[in-house]
Amino acid sequence: MPNRWISQLLFLGAGLAFTLLLGASFGNTGWWLAGALALYLANTLRNLYILDNVLRRGKPIPPETRGLWAEIFAGIEKLKSKSRARKRRYHDLLREVRESTGALHDAGIILNSESEIQWFNPAATRLVGLDPATDIGQRIGNLLRHPDFMSYLENPQGEAIMIPSPKDDRGQLAVQIIPYGKDQRLAIIRDVTREVLLQRTRSDFVANASHELRSPLTVIGGYLDALAEDEDLSESWQAPISEMERQAERMTRILRDLIELTRLESAARDAPHEFVDVIKMLKLIEGEFIGKKGVPTIRVHLETDVALLGSEPELHSIFYNLVHNAVRFTPSGGEVECWWKLRDEGVVFSVRDTGIGISEGMIPRITERFFRVDPGRSRDSGGTGLGLAIVKHALQRHEATLSIESQIDEGSVFTCEFPKERVAARRRAVHVAI
Repeated sequence: MPNRWISQLLFLGAGLAFTLLLGASFGNTGWWLAGALALYLANTLRNLYILDNVLRRGKPIPPETRGLWAEIFAGIEKLKSKSRARKRRYHDLLREVRESTGALHDAGIILNSESEIQWFNPAATRLVGLDPATDIGQRIGNLLRHPDFMSYLENPQGEAIMIPSPKDDRGQLAVQIIPYGKDQRLAIIRDVTREVLLQRTRSDFVANASHELRSPLTVIGGYLDALAEDEDLSESWQAPISEMERQAERMTRILRDLIELTRLESAARDAPHEFVDVIKMLKLIEGEFIGKKGVPTIRVHLETDVALLGSEPELHSIFYNLVHNAVRFTPSGGEVECWWKLRDEGVVFSVRDTGIGISEGMIPRITERFFRVDPGRSRDSGGTGLGLAIVKHALQRHEATLSIESQIDEGSVFTCEFPKERVAARRRAVHVAI
């Protein structure tokens, strides 16, 4: 037991003994005890009143306080001093945070669990038009009413979304909401108008250049065909003409893929929900490779007969490009196997090959434009370097994902997962085994 409590108990014991002594000397011991307890109670109530004033009203502690209560008040004063120091540090830190966030070009908005605005930096006023005098405590959905933002606000998962700027008809904003703390969220809003304009300019340039180049290439290809069929053509020119034909055909394929990729990038976010008979499509794709010279063994395993709701040309492009890539990078003695199978979360199309494989560092870049695992082999086999970029964008339009597993010299597995919202029953029964 602390010494201060021992001292207090000794003081009470001495007081009680003194009161009993007075009672024995003058009689009426009970009244003497009642009086002593009344004095002790009055002193305790006085100290409690002082404690209430100190805690609730912040009044100073009277200097005449003695004994245990003096030590209690001293402890309280020490705690208050520490609390004041913490508040000063907190306010200093808050001031530094506000000064640093005030210098940011991106808007930061703190929201509570009800999506009500708790705080925002000056950039939010510049980008979104928030007013600190009227908008604190308002639901952000009442101030940013774009449908995409309202949907994202209800379920803020995944990547940032793009919405038009409420202050500039030509502006574009990227919005991302990050949960943090207890029932709080941080909305980060960035002006991406310049990036969007650059991307649009690049896409327009690629589209226009591809269309403009397609006509002269057609003319060149026609003349090369005519020259190749000319019986009077010198033997020394046959090999160069053949090579020019091959390169012209390759350029035509590149332009075709660029036009398709540009179309996918500029198209609406979601593909249409048209019925697509995947079973029939996969059989036709398989038939294009079976029996060709130098092609590895191909097997298609149809474990379900469900169809998809989407765009038939885009889905054909997805499946064909994945199979074609597997065939190109697998030697003639190897194997390419495809699966179409149903899962609880949707339907899966996967392609496994026994080809050259992909290093771990290259996998994140494999869907970039013109990226090649083996540039020399890809060009020799007629690849454009755009197939997987087309696959990625077409999958995004079907709310699907692409995952890749690979090891060098052991082959690769490409897996497309389509959500169950895109799955449809076939219109007629078919034999699913091939």
